[in-house]
Amino acid sequence: MSGVRVVVADDHPVYRDGLVRAWEDHPAIEVVAAVGDGRAALAAIRREAPDVAVIDLRLPEIDGLQVLETLQQEDLPTRAVVLTAYVDSASVYRAIAGGARAYLEKAASSETISDAVLLVAGGGTLISPLVQDGLANEIRNRRLGAARPTLTSRETDILKLAADGCPAQEIADRLHISIATVKTHLQHIYEKLEVSDRAAAVAQAIRRGLLQ
Repeated sequence: MSGVRVVVADDHPVYRDGLVRAWEDHPAIEVVAAVGDGRAALAAIRREAPDVAVIDLRLPEIDGLQVLETLQQEDLPTRAVVLTAYVDSASVYRAIAGGARAYLEKAASSETISDAVLLVAGGGTLISPLVQDGLANEIRNRRLGAARPTLTSRETDILKLAADGCPAQEIADRLHISIATVKTHLQHIYEKLEVSDRAAAVAQAIRRGLLQ
């Protein structure tokens, strides 16, 4: 039986290489790629189709949350384990909502991380006890503020550029996505904000504090 195929994405070489070395002789885990930024992570995931991607949230080029959102948007089968130093409740909530199957702090032991990878590969979910209370509070707070729409990080990026007067093609070029994807995101933004055009979306987002 072959091992669980894993892509590791972390911008700290020492930590990244430490994970790779820890799994070199692991009987059930095979690292198929180790990368240092979000763009490279997506490329490796698309190329290797690993069972699990171990992702830091703070990645250069494209952050970990955007990587998670892209995995969902493209309906990729790879399951994500977030491994990060950031354990604030908002980040935990967005990561889990973005499709992460596990959320661990970097201080976790290599055994705990390995167990999480195997659990997630088998369809399980794991949230570190350290962040469970914060996540519960975040869920309660978001329910209380349910009237305020939530934009994804990509939608926020697009709306900010739209607010700066950038046309759709320029937005696509800056974010390295297709113009069709930009238009799809804009339509989702209009639906969430209950408006019908770009100017109204920008105005509504400013009034609701969605653009900082």
